[in-house]
Amino acid sequence: MPSNVRLFLAFRLLFNCRFYYPVYTILFLDLGLSLGEFAALNVIWALTIVLLEVPSGALADRFGRRPLIVAAGWLMVAEMALLCLMPPGQHDLVFWMFVVNRILSGTAEACASGADEALAYDSLPATERTRQWPAVMARLSRLMAIGFIVSSISGGLLYDHERVLTLLNGLGLPALERTWTMKLPLLFNLFTALACLAVALRLREAGTPPAAGGSWTQETARALRGMLATGTWIWRHEAAFRLIVLAVVFDSIIRLFLTVASNFYRLVGIDEAWYGVIGTVASLLGLASAGLMERMTRHGRERDHFLFVAALTFAGLLGAAHPQPGWTGIALILPLMLAMRFLQFFVSHHLNAAADSAHRATVLSFRGLTTNLAYGLLTLLFGWHTAWLQGRLNLPAEDPGVFAASLQLWPWWFAGSLALALLVLRWRRR
Repeated sequence: MPSNVRLFLAFRLLFNCRFYYPVYTILFLDLGLSLGEFAALNVIWALTIVLLEVPSGALADRFGRRPLIVAAGWLMVAEMALLCLMPPGQHDLVFWMFVVNRILSGTAEACASGADEALAYDSLPATERTRQWPAVMARLSRLMAIGFIVSSISGGLLYDHERVLTLLNGLGLPALERTWTMKLPLLFNLFTALACLAVALRLREAGTPPAAGGSWTQETARALRGMLATGTWIWRHEAAFRLIVLAVVFDSIIRLFLTVASNFYRLVGIDEAWYGVIGTVASLLGLASAGLMERMTRHGRERDHFLFVAALTFAGLLGAAHPQPGWTGIALILPLMLAMRFLQFFVSHHLNAAADSAHRATVLSFRGLTTNLAYGLLTLLFGWHTAWLQGRLNLPAEDPGVFAASLQLWPWWFAGSLALALLVLRWRRR
């Protein structure tokens, strides 16, 4: 396996497996923000990606993928350092620090998205890429599953104030305030951000980027013209357009649920210390299914792949819409967690096979642009919907009944948006 591919696996692992993910939503809320502010901040994050995603991919295709990946590493360090400096209890300051954090995080996502995958894919032998890439993605899926197991268990335990105090007492160390212990997952993530940057610096460019023939301004203009040309190609290329449309429909609803999953855990009565265990179970399922993903990719058809993901997604959303107490409720949403892994695997395989090397990063960035735009819009709709339900039910925003009422719409939203997407694709094909 080429060195770049091994480094790509390490970069993805360190960039995506974050210790604060098991408590993502409640971290915002415990720092003093409301669900509406949480939704607004995620919209800012998504809009940042929307604005920068495709231009960063075009620049990566024009000037090389490595500089964009290194920039993503530096930005990750900056966003995690800012989170570690959050002063709980100072609402206005915390909110604006979160605004800056979301912009840094979105910029990092935009820089990494497309560039890292394109660099790794083009590092494989040209005649073997289509055959070897599923094996690379299967290995990445296994590594990510293990990484999520470690980060989920650690993050959930580190956020549990009582368990941290028990550990400190056992080690003979003084007790810490809650305002300090709640930052432990963030501090651990700052260390992984530094490791991620170190990995990015070791990457080497695959091939030679097009030679610069003018000033920085002229070359940037050429890169942006290449972005428009790639967008036109996607619009005219039936397979690429279809894959991006389906990715938008599936990714937005699944990712929104995963974002607010910790709120669902509270809704069904699961203690914070168990959040990491839930992430571990989901990761173990992903680890066990990595071989199935690879076999389905090698032998199945694209249509069968997305039908399978649709069944998982609808089943998980239906379970979330009718929350059952305790671990029964968690079992019913596991298909939704598994659906995201299969979706990412299938879209990566089919879209890389459809794209040419010269514009691969830009094509992959268009995927990131559209999925993040859809995610941001759906997050905004979620914020509006919960605010409307709050007034209609005459309940405070933090009441679990507001969140539970919102979830009842989700499976039907997914079914309707998927049906609409299929109608559009059928019309376009005709």
